[in-house]
Amino acid sequence: MEFGFNHDSFEKAVSNNHPGASYIRDGIISPDFWQHSRVKVLFILKESNGCYEPDLAELIRKAVTHNPKSKLWHRPTFHNIGRWAYGLQNFTSTAPAFELAHHHRKTALLSCAFINLKKITGGRRATEEVQKFAETYQLFLREQIRSISPDIVVMGGTYNIIKAAVLPELQKVSHRVHLHDEIPFINAFHPACTAARPDLYAQVLNSFLQYTEQSASLIRK
Repeated sequence: MEFGFNHDSFEKAVSNNHPGASYIRDGIISPDFWQHSRVKVLFILKESNGCYEPDLAELIRKAVTHNPKSKLWHRPTFHNIGRWAYGLQNFTSTAPAFELAHHHRKTALLSCAFINLKKITGGRRATEEVQKFAETYQLFLREQIRSISPDIVVMGGTYNIIKAAVLPELQKVSHRVHLHDEIPFINAFHPACTAARPDLYAQVLNSFLQYTEQSASLIRK
């Protein structure tokens, strides 16, 4: 559970507007690992897409620690998120090698936070429906992001919705990187994208590298 965020209030508001729908909690995957992480990375995706578990963060945590045959590993989404997480968590002046990130992709998830914009169950929905949900519950989503207090945010195919419905004040500062409250938001493809895994990893890490180099250049001036 993310520090200071009240899922109960969000769930009650959603239940009032969507009777019969199941609210899926998400957020910090492992509070202990999160607290000790050098770089705290939050991933924001659209929706759970077929997950009917009541707590997605708990599902991910158990998949890493106790359930190597979890259905989560049947799709590329969390493999990619884990690689990106490891790369960003261990970024210095360069990105860790893809092979190293791949090796640590599952355990890296424990130090992350993960939220969906749309919190209710159901199959894949149109982008317009996800955006409508985000618009309706903008204040809750903003508060959830704020309470998680990440160092870096990765928007997995969600930049357009976040910019339009959640954080319209996002400002582009470099290629595929935007700032809000001094936090870099990386505009990435959805992690289920069928592009080559090393290419997706390189896109995220190169975007962050370019941002850090540009920021360092401005400081030197």
